[in-house]
Formats: sequence, C-alpha cells, structure tokens
Amino acid sequence: MHIGRSVIARWTGAAVAAAIAVTMTGGPVIAAPDGQASLDEVYAALGVDDVPSDYVVMVDVSRSMAGDRYEQLKKSLTGFFAALAPEDTVTLIPFAEGTKADTRPVGRSPGELVAMLPRDADGSYTDIGAALEAAVATLGRPDAPSLATVVLLTDGQHAPGPRSAYPLTEGHNWVKLADRAKKLRKTSLDAYAVPLAGATGAGLLTKVFPGARVLETTSVDRLTTSLAGPKAAARAAKARSLLAAEIDRPVEVTWPDEEIGAGGTVLDVQLRSPMAHVPLVLDRMTVTSGNAALTSTVPDGRVTLPPGGTVTVPVAVTWDAGPRAFAPLKTVRDRATLRLSAEVGSPWSTVLTDDLKLALPTELPPQAPELSLSAQRGSLWYWVSTALLLLCAMLLALHWRRRRLSPMLTGSVRIDGAGAEPRLLPLSGRRSQLSADVTGLPGSGDITAIRPAVSTTEVNLLITYSPDGSAARRETAICRAGETVSVTGTSFTWQTTVPAQRITRSTTSRVKR
Repeated sequence: MHIGRSVIARWTGAAVAAAIAVTMTGGPVIAAPDGQASLDEVYAALGVDDVPSDYVVMVDVSRSMAGDRYEQLKKSLTGFFAALAPEDTVTLIPFAEGTKADTRPVGRSPGELVAMLPRDADGSYTDIGAALEAAVATLGRPDAPSLATVVLLTDGQHAPGPRSAYPLTEGHNWVKLADRAKKLRKTSLDAYAVPLAGATGAGLLTKVFPGARVLETTSVDRLTTSLAGPKAAARAAKARSLLAAEIDRPVEVTWPDEEIGAGGTVLDVQLRSPMAHVPLVLDRMTVTSGNAALTSTVPDGRVTLPPGGTVTVPVAVTWDAGPRAFAPLKTVRDRATLRLSAEVGSPWSTVLTDDLKLALPTELPPQAPELSLSAQRGSLWYWVSTALLLLCAMLLALHWRRRRLSPMLTGSVRIDGAGAEPRLLPLSGRRSQLSADVTGLPGSGDITAIRPAVSTTEVNLLITYSPDGSAARRETAICRAGETVSVTGTSFTWQTTVPAQRITRSTTSRVKR
C-alpha cells in the first residue's frame, strides 16, 4: 500500500450512503399502512434478535489505514456491533501480511469486540486472499450459526507478502478456496465488500463468494451508514429463516363428515393456520356448490386466524329436496360438492412482500368435499295423523254408543220378597247395587238401564239377583217401565216416578219396627 493513495481515498465515495439506502433492506422504518404491522413489529413478534447470526468482518490494517481513517473505522464498527443482538457472534479478522481471527459473542459490550483489533494499522502488506481463507475457515467451524454475514473492509489492492499462498488474484488456491466456500452448510450467507478508496481489491470477495455484493466506494466517515445495509440484510435473513418452513403452506380447510337433510343445516367448517408465526386474515368468504337445489351462505366480515390457531366458520346450507310424495315412505338422496373461497391476507403482508420478499398464499387451497344429501319426502306424518284422528273418532263413537246403550237410571223399583216388607229403591247413576241393607233380603245383585238398540228411545231395566249371593243362583230379567218381573221368587216393579209419600211411609214403618 502507498500512503499517498490513502489521502485520496479519504475524500472519495461521499454519495455512497444514498445509494446504499436505496439498494439495501435497512434504513429508517417507514410508517405502516392502516392495519399493517411495521418491520420492527414483525421482527419483535418473530423474536428475530433471539436467533443467533454469524458476522465475519475482515479489516484491512495495512499502513494505508493508519491515522484518522483507522480510528474512524473502529468507531464505525463499535456502532455496528452495538446494533447487533447479544446472541450474535462476531469474528474480527484483521489482515495485512497475515491474519489473526478472534471469535466472540456480541454480548452487551461492543467496545470489547473492537478492542480485538490491533492498536495501530501498521501492516506492510495487504493479503486479501489470506483474509478470505480465514473467513471461510471461521464460517466452517462446527458450532457456527447457520446464518452468516461476511464483510470485507479495505482501502487497497491485493498486495500479499512473499510467503503468501495467494501471490496473484487467480490460480489453484483461489479455485480451491472458492470450492471450500461453496460447500459451507448455511441457511443464509450474505457477503459484502466495502471499498474505502477508489481502486481496491474488494471485488476479490466475489471470487470466493459469487453472490457477494460490492458496495459503492465510501469514505470511512460514512462507513456506519454503509454497514447498516449488511446489518439489515442479516436481520431479514433471520426473519426469512424463521418463516421459510411455513410461508408457502396454505390454510387447512376441514369440512364436517355429516349428512345434509332437507331444509336448513349449519355446517361447522374448521380453518387451521399451518403458520407458527404469521397472523392471517380471511376476507370475502363465499361458498359455491355444484348442486342447483343447494344454496349456502357464510357470515359477513373478516375472520382472524391467529398463528397455529383454529377457527370455526358456520356455513348455512339449504337443500330443496322437492315436494312430498303421497306414499308414506320415500327417501330422496343426492350429492353436493362444496368449496369455501376467501382472500387470504395478513397484517404482515406489506413487510413480507416489500421487506422480506416472501409471498403468502392469497387464496384458500382447492377443496371439493362431496357431501351426502338425504331426506324423507314421504307423507308418513300425514298418514299417522289421519290414523290418529280416525282412532279418536272411533273411540268417541264407541264411548257414545256405550253411553247410549247404558243410559242413566231414573225412577224407582219396588221390591217385594216372600216374608219381607216391600221396599222402594230410588234409582240413580248407571248402576244400583242390591244388598241386604237395600232390599231387606239376604241376597245380592244389581240394576242397570239398557236400550235394545242405539236408534230407539225405549229404555228397560236389566235386573240381576241371587237370593243367597252365590253365582250359581244368580238370575237376570228385563223389566219394562211400569211392569213387574220376578227374579228367583222376588218381585221387582219399575216405577218411572218416585212417590214421595210412599217412600216416607215405607221408611217410617221400617223405623218403627
């Protein structure tokens, strides 16, 4: 390196900060649209700072970096390290004629990381190849995080010492080193070269890391702004690593396995988010069916689906199974294919699309569950109702007929038995019992009123009597109004009216005795 070149480099690259702000993911956070989360809010929800990342920073410490440039570089690196998460790991590789890598966790003292650099920049050579070899070795260590960012800071061309394995800018060792870098197992590996002068060997970074970005030349006092790009890209890489396994997975739609009947039915359709981090919002939900006789609706409004959560959407379906048949039993069967559609969005959509370059599935996945339709369209209930009405009418008719054939008792019966005082028995109700208390005779029996036919108005008495109360001597006779019949030697006379004086005398004479 030549000292004169460092003086020129101190004033180059004044406009690089604006270019970096446009091309890199970092920079000030823009206010999110209504309902949309900001980038910092998404990072906080993801816990980005809890995901460890590997930072490998190669720092040119040749003489051209001496003085204010070197002090300003260390100041910029202090600010860069202060913005990293404590769980991140930093490897500083100062290089001149040789290298010395030192790896430490960021922790909470960024100044201690910068202290790993040499006190002064006084190297005689600038061996960029050796620095890149040390970076590849550091990235390949067994405990290295899967997310890594490589930064090369130099103000000079590749100028190795006489014992360097990389005397030129090409050759076998460069090819071998690039092959080693290609075999690194990293989820994400970003590399950035930051030239601190107009003509440097920063571009050699692309020989080992083909995807590396060579930023525009920047003065060392603008280095903090330039380093914001790699830092922001590293945080975005962390976020993408957390979302990579879930971002393209569609919402799971589960239809109930149940049979749909005629009329209205509510089907509880379950929606499950396969995403462990991203909140989802389903809007403009509709249900379509291939069956013209089936209509379906879903509730209006948005459905919020939390990460990994499940919500139930009530789908109301109405099936017109056709008119009822005259036959008591008739089953109508059909099939219907339903599909739930919705616009899938997220409060994170703006960040995912613009900042992380990730795309959500915007629609529900195709689903076409074929549901069974079954309805009883026979007139069984009409038949049952008619039968019940006929049965009730029949019972009422039988009841009326029984009442008609067995009318109420009226009048009185005069009872005359051998050796006994005549007695007058008033009749009431539908049956009068004959007992010793009533007849004054030792036997028993009963008296009922009967009609010979439903249509006639004639009423007779049916008298059953046994002189000793036994069934063997029981006899029955029919007595017409005003007539007398004899049953087992006892006379019964039906009087259609009850003479009050006769009843009184009979009762009085019985009392005197």
